Amino acid sequence: MLVLNYNLEETLECKPRVKECCEPEKIPGVPPTGNSGDCCYEKWTHEFKEIEADYKRSDRIVVYLTKRRDHLQLQRDVWKTWKEELDTVCGCSAKICTQLEILLHHTTRISRNTYQTKRAIHLLYCMVQDFYMQIDLLKKNYDHLVACIRSQNNPAFVAGQGIMVFIEDYGKKLDAVILTRDTLLPLLISAISTANNINKGIGHHGHHYGLHSVLHEWEKVFNCDGHHKVMDDDDDEEDNEEARRGGYDQKKANVYRKIPEGEFTDIGLQPIFKFPICDSKYYHKIKRRHQYDSEEFNELQSQIIAETKTRDTLKALLDGLTAVMSDPDVDPSKRCATTSK
Repeated sequence: MLVLNYNLEETLECKPRVKECCEPEKIPGVPPTGNSGDCCYEKWTHEFKEIEADYKRSDRIVVYLTKRRDHLQLQRDVWKTWKEELDTVCGCSAKICTQLEILLHHTTRISRNTYQTKRAIHLLYCMVQDFYMQIDLLKKNYDHLVACIRSQNNPAFVAGQGIMVFIEDYGKKLDAVILTRDTLLPLLISAISTANNINKGIGHHGHHYGLHSVLHEWEKVFNCDGHHKVMDDDDDEEDNEEARRGGYDQKKANVYRKIPEGEFTDIGLQPIFKFPICDSKYYHKIKRRHQYDSEEFNELQSQIIAETKTRDTLKALLDGLTAVMSDPDVDPSKRCATTSK
């Protein structure tokens, strides 16, 4: 018995453009899939995986750089606050130096004036002393004269009459002058004591005591003349090299940051102030740290902007491929299906 076998095959025709895309083509390094051999879909799938990996990597970079920037911003603000406080202290120390200079000028003049006043009072005291010594001598001679007149018992020299009126009046005036000594001399002694106290309390050049010496020592502490330069103990040759080189160096961006991420830098600075602060190595170190962090912050900000643009571009490509690949007209299982009977 003759059996006839018929192989019936019904083929669904596609548009020429779609059919050309459906021609299978092997992609090197990409294993074939069970999606009816659609080369466009396979390329899109391969591109989707690559773009998705690039997008995730770019997103992680943006997240990392953002955290790094936020940490650096916080650290930079710390340096900024510290520097501003040092600037304030430097301004205050300059004002203090100005006031100390004014005070020293006045104390010098007062000391000189009190010294001359003390000498003048001493001279006046000697003059007054000599004057009263002469008065005492006159009083002694007057007493001798009166005693001599009384010893004569001469009726021509009667008390209250004739020449005795003038002699007695002269004696009363001598007594009145002598009484002023008891009032004048304590005032002179008090004036001399006050001048001595002022001179010793204020002091003058060559004395190691008094207000003038104290103010002069404070002037040395604040280094107002800027002549007393003291070398810092924490000498940092690396800082000197950085200061000479200047600018931000991306290759040495972590020169001060050999630390785990998220921690502040321990640079070993100690709050030991040397005046004037604005001219000290300590101040310049703080200033360089702030400048360095600011430059690195700006660099990170630029990197974040560039990387964010790249991530957004990859996201747009990823969303476009996702939309295309999910379209029923593109899915090869629905677009170029072949059924066999």
